[in-house]
Amino acid sequence: MHGERLFFASEHGGITALGLGASDALFDADARLSGRMEVLSDAHGVRRVRFPLPGTPDARGRLLEKPGALAPGWVRLTAFREPAWGELLRARLTSPRSASLAEREWNLLCHLRQHGVGTPEPLIVGARGAGVVARRSFLLVRELEGALALERWLRPAGPGGLADERERGLRSLGLFLANLARAGVLLPELAPGHLWITPAGGGECEHDSTGSTGSTGEPGAPRKNRLPSLALSEVGGGRFAPAVAVRERLLALCSALASSLSGAELALVRDLGLEGVRARVAAAR
Repeated sequence: MHGERLFFASEHGGITALGLGASDALFDADARLSGRMEVLSDAHGVRRVRFPLPGTPDARGRLLEKPGALAPGWVRLTAFREPAWGELLRARLTSPRSASLAEREWNLLCHLRQHGVGTPEPLIVGARGAGVVARRSFLLVRELEGALALERWLRPAGPGGLADERERGLRSLGLFLANLARAGVLLPELAPGHLWITPAGGGECEHDSTGSTGSTGEPGAPRKNRLPSLALSEVGGGRFAPAVAVRERLLALCSALASSLSGAELALVRDLGLEGVRARVAAAR
């Protein structure tokens, strides 16, 4: 296909690992992907679906096809088929500069993960178009496995104050917000429903929450996670922005979570997540 580009996060056999012989089904997000494909949304020129990787057992535990290099598990595909031109131009002219909406989200995911912010694992991004912007594009990510919606996980604290597991979860939330702020990414649509938590002991790893770097200058190496892991499910509309704008968005998120937290809990989250941002904002002035 003229002007088509595909980028893979790792060497896993390319699109053949998805059981596909060509990329058309990824750009169209249609039933050719899998007989078990589920449509999540389809509006405004953007179609979102989920489907199992080849070799993922069905609900009865049956193996219906030979496992591929990425199996098992489910993935989510976002296909941008006819996005608004204004969105495309913003993606091209604002940071991180990207030639398509899928590549914009890919760049944001990679940047956030480098700063210790949990996100779905990006697998493949593709775009079609040889001009300044590509209107057709797709992004494929691995689903968050074993994660719970943060809003469902939160429960009122008992009379004795913060229960141990709840306190660890709230500390993890505060550190997650601190990493998000340090990344300098503004997510205008950020809401509690975009946050997911994996209980401690789920086998996940976390990056150094202090943001320190090793001798190579890279972000702190992953280590065994003793706190629940937080992950962000959506980055649509995101962009790099000054600390003051990021802080305002994170304050709005904290306000949206306030009904599920006690005053002491909200203060803990804000202190861990936003104090460093407040200092940077003050220094910038």
